[in-house]
Amino acid sequence: MVSMGIVSTQEQETLWEMAKRCAKTIGGPSAVAFAIMGSKAGSIVVPGIGTVSGAVVAALGGLMTGTMSCMMVNYAVQDELRRLARGK
Repeated sequence: MVSMGIVSTQEQETLWEMAKRCAKTIGGPSAVAFAIMGSKAGSIVVPGIGTVSGAVVAALGGLMTGTMSCMMVNYAVQDELRRLARGK
């Protein structure tokens, strides 16, 4: 997971840096996959904005889902990486 760019071993990485890295590695591909799935959804009316195609809505959902899943994995393994770095 480290070699794929999902998990980072940088201790001083800020939340914003982690979110940007996760959006690039997992969020982007998820957005593309979700957009393909949502391409036949038609359009959705958003009050105050107008109509938005289903593919755009699905892509935004995929970006959010992929980014958050990557960030959750990073926080889940953070303590274990610290233990391994200390040699315990």
